[in-house]
Amino acid sequence: MGAPSAPTDRPRRAPSLGRVAEKLVGVRVGTTAALPDTGRGDLDADYLPRAADERLAELLTARTHPVVVVTGPPSAGVTRTAAHGVRRHRADDLFVAIDDPYRARLDEVVERARKRASASRPVVVWCDDAPLALLDQVRGDVLAACRADRDTVVRLVFTVRWGLAPLSRGELAAPRFAPVVVAPLTPAEVVGREAHPLVAARGVPRVVGRRVGDLVSPLEAAREAFAGPSGDVVRLAAVWHRLGIPTALDLETLDALRPDDAAGDLTAIVTGLVEAGWLVRTTRGGERHLAPARVLVDLARLPSAELVACIAARLDHHARYAAARTMLAAGLDSLAAAMVTDLEPDPLGPVVALRIARGYAGLERDREAAQWFAYVIAVGDEEQARAAHRGLGLVFYRYDRLDRARRHLDQAADQLGVQVVLADIALRQGRIADARTLLTVLRRSRDPALAVEAACQLGTLESSTGHPDAARAAFTAALAAADPAVVARARTGLAALPPLTTGSGAPSGDSEASLLASSDRDATSSDDGDEDPDEAGADAVESADSAEPADDAAPAARVVPLAARSQP
Repeated sequence: MGAPSAPTDRPRRAPSLGRVAEKLVGVRVGTTAALPDTGRGDLDADYLPRAADERLAELLTARTHPVVVVTGPPSAGVTRTAAHGVRRHRADDLFVAIDDPYRARLDEVVERARKRASASRPVVVWCDDAPLALLDQVRGDVLAACRADRDTVVRLVFTVRWGLAPLSRGELAAPRFAPVVVAPLTPAEVVGREAHPLVAARGVPRVVGRRVGDLVSPLEAAREAFAGPSGDVVRLAAVWHRLGIPTALDLETLDALRPDDAAGDLTAIVTGLVEAGWLVRTTRGGERHLAPARVLVDLARLPSAELVACIAARLDHHARYAAARTMLAAGLDSLAAAMVTDLEPDPLGPVVALRIARGYAGLERDREAAQWFAYVIAVGDEEQARAAHRGLGLVFYRYDRLDRARRHLDQAADQLGVQVVLADIALRQGRIADARTLLTVLRRSRDPALAVEAACQLGTLESSTGHPDAARAAFTAALAAADPAVVARARTGLAALPPLTTGSGAPSGDSEASLLASSDRDATSSDDGDEDPDEAGADAVESADSAEPADDAAPAARVVPLAARSQP
């Protein structure tokens, strides 16, 4: 696409950005378009101002912000907003665009741009849809190179997919580099602008509450492309991009990943999609690459773990690690785990490894989850190791390996949800006194959901050990739960208890003693409300090994606790 010409029907001169007449590694310069014109007709003629413009203008004109990141949900107009802001507020700057962000070295790009920059003629370095691999290069030395004295002479302007910016390992995650978030249009931003070209063309009712992508992008045509005979190729290209895979997507890879029953000649299909504008022939890492149109990426459904595994089989381990980090940044923990199957966790570090382990646990691939949790325990800090002990303990708990589960969960006993599992383990191992102590402490938790869950389990314990009055009190407390499942369990427990008797049928001495003992333990654990329930529960777990088993009968059935039903 050539450089857009200045409109003839607008009173002011359309801004045109300068060029850096020097080839930079992985950077497009010279005769290509400076910024994408995602509007219709004249450059930005139908751009509809929105709430993010003010914050974007503040950062683009500030002398102390060398990095500007624009992000938002799909089809909210992230690229349009960023491009419009640069054209409006940095029109006289020199300009370079990073064309191959997976290959570019940001320090080298900034160094060469700085040689042509000055306080009176700064340089804008632009990258649309920047991957996490590029954001990770935003370090202190790169930021320092962007400045000359107190002025910013090289400004990095990135658009990123939703969720990537705050999870970068670089200084981009710092509060002063918080991204500009572009939200979908609101009625307040549309009503009263009936004369605006975009609104006038469609009418106020159709525009209000819509995303910009729904207004300026061919969404209906894109949906038809997914549903057409070449839909499998379209989806594979969009998924490849959405997962942040740094390796080039070529015809051979497409052919290998297509379903076995896919029809049609692949070369002819790709040629047709390129001519229709759904695919773009470009390069990635020096190799031929098929990139999808942005609207396809926004519409693509998430792939299955099986498809991710098939893609992983065609990548080297460096690409798989890079793609896994991008998927984690987008919140796709389970897919990231499928991407690094059979790889060692070392290159990713404990923070990423912990999320991968949780992703494996979500996929119920417990062998891999245990391996990655064990790695975090070995190399992580105290907080990371405690979280990994919790996850590994729950893995063993699912397999009824109670001694090993208890050993790991004891390391994370300061977490109230873990104490529920420890209470269930004590119950199943016949340590009734320990289970009663833990559940009694948890009944006084400041977390209402946890307190009623503990009360329900305590009712089951007291009922199974022959203390109906204590069970009735606990089940009655559990009726206050907001979770209908807990209320149903409590009602079932109450219905199974013997009827409440009076007179000669008064509760036995044993039942009275049990109820009084529970009340005394409640009072002791609360310490008039001053003691932290977390610390009290941890103390109870530490003393569990030395406690003698009670003479009560073994519990009848296992009660699945709240924490065990959630992912580790």
